[in-house]
Amino acid sequence: MRRLHGVVYFLLLCCLTSRAQTTVADIFGRTLNTRGITLVDWDGFMANPLLKFYIYAPTNAALPGSATLTANGARIYFDANSTVSSNGPTKTISLTSTSIGVPIRMSIFPDRDSASEEYTLTIVFTASNSIKQTNTVPIHVIDQDRQRTNAFMTTVNFDKDATGFFTNASRRALVQQAADDWCYFFTNMGTAKVSINAEQTFIWSNNFDGGYYVRNTNAYTGYQLYAYGTTNSTHRSGGEASYAGGVQTSNGVALKIKRSGGFEAEIYGNYNTRGWLFLTNESDWLATGNLGAETNDFYSIAHHEIGHALIFNEAHPGFNTARTNGAFTSAAVTNYFGGIVPIDTSDHLNGSIDPESGQGSFGYEYYGSIPRKRWVMTKLDLLCAQEVGYTLRDVSALAALTWTNTALTPAYVGIDYSNALSATGGIVVYVWDVVSGTLPPGMTLDSFSGALVGTPTSSGTFSFDVRVRDYHENQPGVTQTINFVVSPPPALQLSLFNNGAQPRILVAGTTGQHQTIEGSGNLSNWFTLTTNATGTNLFEFNDPDGWQSPTRFYRALVVP
Repeated sequence: MRRLHGVVYFLLLCCLTSRAQTTVADIFGRTLNTRGITLVDWDGFMANPLLKFYIYAPTNAALPGSATLTANGARIYFDANSTVSSNGPTKTISLTSTSIGVPIRMSIFPDRDSASEEYTLTIVFTASNSIKQTNTVPIHVIDQDRQRTNAFMTTVNFDKDATGFFTNASRRALVQQAADDWCYFFTNMGTAKVSINAEQTFIWSNNFDGGYYVRNTNAYTGYQLYAYGTTNSTHRSGGEASYAGGVQTSNGVALKIKRSGGFEAEIYGNYNTRGWLFLTNESDWLATGNLGAETNDFYSIAHHEIGHALIFNEAHPGFNTARTNGAFTSAAVTNYFGGIVPIDTSDHLNGSIDPESGQGSFGYEYYGSIPRKRWVMTKLDLLCAQEVGYTLRDVSALAALTWTNTALTPAYVGIDYSNALSATGGIVVYVWDVVSGTLPPGMTLDSFSGALVGTPTSSGTFSFDVRVRDYHENQPGVTQTINFVVSPPPALQLSLFNNGAQPRILVAGTTGQHQTIEGSGNLSNWFTLTTNATGTNLFEFNDPDGWQSPTRFYRALVVP
């Protein structure tokens, strides 16, 4: 008997041990192991938000231990220190406590489609006694890309390329793509059409030691960019707006931005003679870090130099004002960044890390808390472009957290209820909570979805304040007062029809309400004929035995 008890105890212990696992929680303290981690791919080709999560050691683990995290998506990455590869990222952390989580940050490199995606985070925990345990957590990617044409256009002109560098179609396509990726974020500002020969632009010779002026041979609206090959002793590329050209005008009003410029592509490579990687697939973002000792990604450098031509150059009056002041100082910039954003002598935002993506901002791309690979614009870059003089488009990265639904349909006592509050904007991973007042008895608020669910047990009007917060730490969120009505259940309506061979009984109730139809021959003894298990508002029953009894009575009751 003792031996049997010992075996039972041993099996029970094993079961309890197997249930403990490495836990993933969000910044609000919610466990995500089953529900999964949610990442966001913002609208437009830009650096996405780097979201923080916490990893907790298994409660029964021998500590200290370590956890190796991997994900099965080439575009997913962790914050430093980590690695990226075509098979997905890897990061290893140390765990010394079961009650204190270790923060990690995750994001996804942007793509240009609108498809949300599913991946898997795998966590391999190794305890101090070398026992390993593996568990997986779903990764959901909300893709906010919208398929829409640019409202502000850049026309790229390759006619001034004397080197033959841009005879290759894929190189020309990458330049146009880099320009389009910037311009996607600008609205149609109603800029005036530039007539033939009305715009003058300087074309540099090799070594940037001279050149010549050209005038536009075609009329255009928006921005004209001359892209051409060059070479020089330091093997650097260049980009600038036209000092000699005019500014954009809208309805006769001069804007603070120019209407043409140039991109000079070093033909041998970026600060070396290793050539270029002409990569067109988003999954190739991790191919190079664009350092001096490696072959560089042509898109990254084109993106940067075209950023100079469109925005970050003293030829633009708006940028010149900021440069003269030494920094970007607009309220939009300082509210987001937490202070002014300095501009260095190279027209770069040297030393500034974008707060939400963790990526170095314009000219500081080699820095930041994420793997430093392909260069894309950041939210901070866009807010600086706004200060220069561009009007920004309604993209998800700039949308403020806002309620979209506070009106809930009424509920009824005893009837199952589900209806969701909703919001938009911010980083669209939300937490919902009641900050004052009381929910109706029997009801709960889902913190993930904002759904008010349950079966009310009391009628009345209930007032409570609900707060929604997006995925920013220590932010107040937005609070609304909800007045929610719970009414007594409506009376049932019972109808009886002659259906020939059998009586037809119809019960009209309320959706979600469950009723039972009972029969009796004497009004004293009742028996159940059928139950409306699906909760439809209309429920029909044909009684096959109805005409066989000399007397038949029917009634409908709500099932508790």
